Amino acid sequence: MQIERILFPVTTLGPGNRIGIWTIGCTKRCEHCINPELWRPRPDKNMSVPALNRVVREIMVNNAADGVTVSGGDPLEQPDELLDFLEGINEIATDILIYTGYTLAELTSLWPASRLDALKNHAAVLIDGRYIDGQNDGRSPLTGSSNQRIHYFDESLRPRYEEYMRTHGRVVQNYYYGNNLVSVGIPQQVTVNSEQLVGSRQL
Repeated sequence: MQIERILFPVTTLGPGNRIGIWTIGCTKRCEHCINPELWRPRPDKNMSVPALNRVVREIMVNNAADGVTVSGGDPLEQPDELLDFLEGINEIATDILIYTGYTLAELTSLWPASRLDALKNHAAVLIDGRYIDGQNDGRSPLTGSSNQRIHYFDESLRPRYEEYMRTHGRVVQNYYYGNNLVSVGIPQQVTVNSEQLVGSRQL
């Protein structure tokens, strides 16, 4: 599975102290995407699913993490690896949030029912839809543009997420990752070219 980074604790992409995982590869290439460096596949960044599971389990056990958020890129462009990973951590992680540029309706058309059922069984929350810069109204701490929707596959988590959205505005966390400053969170509307964002990555 192509993975760019794993960060902890992330508090700006869901409730609690979360493990943030960023996958590589996205064909949607939304205008003013905040992570254009994650569009192109990077075979040199391959990480086996068992190795990824071990890293996440170690963080969960040693730090009592509250959940896992998987962003990218688009995690659902590596569907089989993602589902294997989710299944492998379900016994220790029940709050798993996935971001994707696909809509749930698109997945229903594109995926076999068994794969979609597996996603719903292993993920708790899905935030779907492409980022549309003109619909970035700055209101939600979890969605980048107003067309995106939050789907609760585990309805027991809805109150926790709704409380988070009521009490949190848009905030970013800054991490030094390699030689880059990485800002994690949902940014306000981006009006500069992608090339101007090198060295400062968000979401």
